[in-house]
Amino acid sequence: DSGVDSFWLDIKAYDDEVHRWLTGCSNEEVLKLPARLREMGFVLEVLSLYIPGVVESDQLRLIARLLAEVDADIPFTILAFFPQYQMRAYRPPNVEEIIRAYHEVKAEGLRKIRLGNIGVFARREEDFQLLAEKVDPEAF
Repeated sequence: DSGVDSFWLDIKAYDDEVHRWLTGCSNEEVLKLPARLREMGFVLEVLSLYIPGVVESDQLRLIARLLAEVDADIPFTILAFFPQYQMRAYRPPNVEEIIRAYHEVKAEGLRKIRLGNIGVFARREEDFQLLAEKVDPEAF
């Protein structure tokens, strides 16, 4: 009745301890949301940050598995982290890390994977060439 028909869900981490470190709270309810939202008929898109040393391919793969179990066509964005505020000590991911994460997420069965903040991890022509060779063109 409110007119809301879709959600953009940011899943910070699959691991509850990592999620608590990033946000100060548990992710127990967050991880239940994809199934709940789809059961209620909402359109859903999900994103997760790739943060080297914090949220890497292993976490993203588990998030992708959770989503694929709900619906393999849920759009999922792997968003490249860039250092700001209290997270300035962490570096952005490089192109090789993002490509590895993309393939691990894809291996879980998700069909609509996008890469975000491309300028953060692809800064040289060689990076874009590598992306073109290793990643499906609709991902970027």
